[in-house]
Amino acid sequence: MADIEIQYAPYGTDPTGKPYTHNPTQLKILQWVNRVRAGKHPRPGIPVLLLRGGVGSGKTRGIMAPVGEMLMEIPDLRVLWGRQDLKDLKLSVMDKFMGDVIPSEMIAWKSSQYNWYDIKVKGKDNKTSRIYFNGLKDLSGFGSQEFGVVVITEAHEAGEMAYRTLKRRLRQTGVPVMMLIESEPPNADHWIMRFTDKNHEDYDQDITCWELSTYENWDNLPESYKASLESMPKAWQRKYLYGKAGFIPDGRPFYEGFREEIHAGEFNYNEHKPLICGWDFGYHHPALVCSQIDDHGRWYILAELMGNEITIDNFCHQVKSFLNQRFPTVTKLIHYGDPACAQHNDKSEKTSWQICKEHGFDIACHQSTYRLRKEIIDGKLSKIINGKPTMMVDK
Repeated sequence: MADIEIQYAPYGTDPTGKPYTHNPTQLKILQWVNRVRAGKHPRPGIPVLLLRGGVGSGKTRGIMAPVGEMLMEIPDLRVLWGRQDLKDLKLSVMDKFMGDVIPSEMIAWKSSQYNWYDIKVKGKDNKTSRIYFNGLKDLSGFGSQEFGVVVITEAHEAGEMAYRTLKRRLRQTGVPVMMLIESEPPNADHWIMRFTDKNHEDYDQDITCWELSTYENWDNLPESYKASLESMPKAWQRKYLYGKAGFIPDGRPFYEGFREEIHAGEFNYNEHKPLICGWDFGYHHPALVCSQIDDHGRWYILAELMGNEITIDNFCHQVKSFLNQRFPTVTKLIHYGDPACAQHNDKSEKTSWQICKEHGFDIACHQSTYRLRKEIIDGKLSKIINGKPTMMVDK
């Protein structure tokens, strides 16, 4: 073990194979972890570092670096890395961490069935540490577990019970104890926002919260990706580029059953199922919402397109391009729209319905009431089938 020479490149490598160095925030993360490891954390309680930032800001890589170091330096350390959905965790973290960050020579044993890896400790013959990868939907298996380090990826997807449960599991003796969390900026009423607000009754003083902007990692991002971020609407840039809190509710929500950690996720469309397209009309902000219903009756809201100061004729052209790009292999589309589309107005001799018809969109309409719509949506938000709500929204 002592003679093994390895290249440790937790931030990735350039085309020549040379390791990238850390950005300023990633260096701060290393320094924070090293202070905890040295017993110099200034607060009592369990040290928790929350990285709340924009997409591509280097949050995940910033956590991978010190976690990898601890696994290769601290004998018998037990690390848990979790995300709401295990499949998403494998795709976003597990494959990258065990494939790119931890050198293959340092993996002593692994269990593909239970998703754990034993890591060799440098300079300590026959000594290992262990990292577990787990989904956070079912927390019943954590009752007797003890960990030194817990990591939560995309914490905005998880409920506050996951945070509270895993924090109680941080009680391994003889090793540094800490929790590292990374998250997109959630909506203002999310538990992450409540737990980091000093004026809120749920404030958790154990949490050190850093707000990260994508610009901190700008030099490491592809040009096309940077262009797509800067072309987003201003409201989206606030959240996904500058790392600020997302939607701030004003007043009482019309649909009260929605919970981001339960009803939001990432979903693929089914090319064999009809794509349901819901239309809203108007010059200022016409909109299209695309959804599908699966074999269990769950309704998945997959995508949206919103126009801005645009005629319905030009919006139809946008819709065609959007559908071809986003759902290229769907063979059946069903269109529904606001009944107002059939009414004449002073801006055109044709109704919106007629214009859509000319573009190949045959829109069906049905009159309903606010009360009926609220009952339908609230009912689907609150009903569970095989552990999942009957209404899910792509985040």
